[in-house]
Amino acid sequence: MKRRPLFPALVPRRLRRGAAPGARSDAAAGLPAASPWRMVVLLLLLALGAALGTGIYESARRVFGEPQISASELAQLRAENQRLIVDNERLQGSLAASESRLEIERAAKDQLASDLRTAQKEMGDMRNDLAFFDQLLPMDPRQSQVNIRSAELERQGALLRYRILLMRGGRPSGEFNGRLQFSASGLRAGAAATIDLHPFSVPVESAAVEAEPPAASPVADPLAVRFRQYQRAEGTLELPTGFVVRSVTVRVVEGGVVRSQSTVNLPA
Repeated sequence: MKRRPLFPALVPRRLRRGAAPGARSDAAAGLPAASPWRMVVLLLLLALGAALGTGIYESARRVFGEPQISASELAQLRAENQRLIVDNERLQGSLAASESRLEIERAAKDQLASDLRTAQKEMGDMRNDLAFFDQLLPMDPRQSQVNIRSAELERQGALLRYRILLMRGGRPSGEFNGRLQFSASGLRAGAAATIDLHPFSVPVESAAVEAEPPAASPVADPLAVRFRQYQRAEGTLELPTGFVVRSVTVRVVEGGVVRSQSTVNLPA
């Protein structure tokens, strides 16, 4: 009985050739009997993968479609793109110009604000200095007197319209309470005359009042003046019939004492 080696693969081939002819070699026994079918299966798998990839591509092309752009549409898109570029550049230029103007205006505003603060400070300093020197100067009693700063008189037919501005100088301690008086110089019946003028009042027709009128309330004097620093007075005076006015003298009276007066000449 022939002894088999423990590891046949380690036995040299030349030794294995001397085996019995009917016996199959171990290397031949290890090869598969269907080796060509494996190549066929591999080729089928490759063909199936290619067909599957082609189907996926066609399906995607049908779903998403392919862009179809004509030459005219392409030219139109390019022209629109160029127009958008030009508009963008124009808007950027306008934006830069606006920002520049805004910077200039902001700088001018800051400068004006600085000038205003400086002027306000100087004004405050001058006001403080004026108040300081005003306290140092003695008070002139004549400053509290009333002065007629302006007097305007205008003829309106048989009436005389007046506008007068009264002022008190200095720092008056209280209110002035007085009255205006008007005297006119002119011609009456060819002779020189001087008369007192009175406020014009509209007459009330007693016939229009059927019932007994209520108790009359005290009527304010239209020529009364009461003020602290200044007052504007205006009204209408009545001229006598046939009297030609040449000049009018305005007097400010307080307690029967004339505090100020002014004469106004009227044109002939």
